[in-house]
Amino acid sequence: MKKIILTLLIFFNLNAYSGSKIFHEKNQDGTRNFDIEFIFQSKNSVRQNFDLLTNFLNIHRFNPSVYETEIISRESKEKTVLKTTFRNCVYFFCREMIMYESILTYCMDDQILSCIIKAEVMPNDESPVFSGNTLWKISATKNGSDVYYKSNFNADIFLPPFFGESIFKKTINRNLDFLENSLNNFYP
Repeated sequence: MKKIILTLLIFFNLNAYSGSKIFHEKNQDGTRNFDIEFIFQSKNSVRQNFDLLTNFLNIHRFNPSVYETEIISRESKEKTVLKTTFRNCVYFFCREMIMYESILTYCMDDQILSCIIKAEVMPNDESPVFSGNTLWKISATKNGSDVYYKSNFNADIFLPPFFGESIFKKTINRNLDFLENSLNNFYP
């Protein structure tokens, strides 16, 4: 039995995405704080990656956990309110989560082109996510661009005891790997 548990722990902690940091802590009130950060190099230009990542109705092409997106409002070309439904399954058990975000997008050309995508969680009774911020920064490099992501949020999300944290990290790492591969291999 101990060998089986040890094997499962090793399996769930493998496949750690290089360059990523995934942290979570449980608060006394039962909510959890999550911090996720990663960076990878892309062969695409800054503008290509920015255009792909701000095509919100098709963002599911780059995140297998995104089930559905809906633009709630668009105040300007740079400001969008988005409702995203995430769905994750482990074998036959599936869970959906809804999140609302106010998103600001823009590019700057201060000697080196970079584009920013900033999202702030909008609390909503439909969503277990109470607060949070996400930052994408896409910066030009010699051979394409660097894609940097940092997100922190507070949510009332249940993680099963023993393997819940490992499954969560494995899902995030799978999504990061999928994002990098699909962005670099996307053909319109």
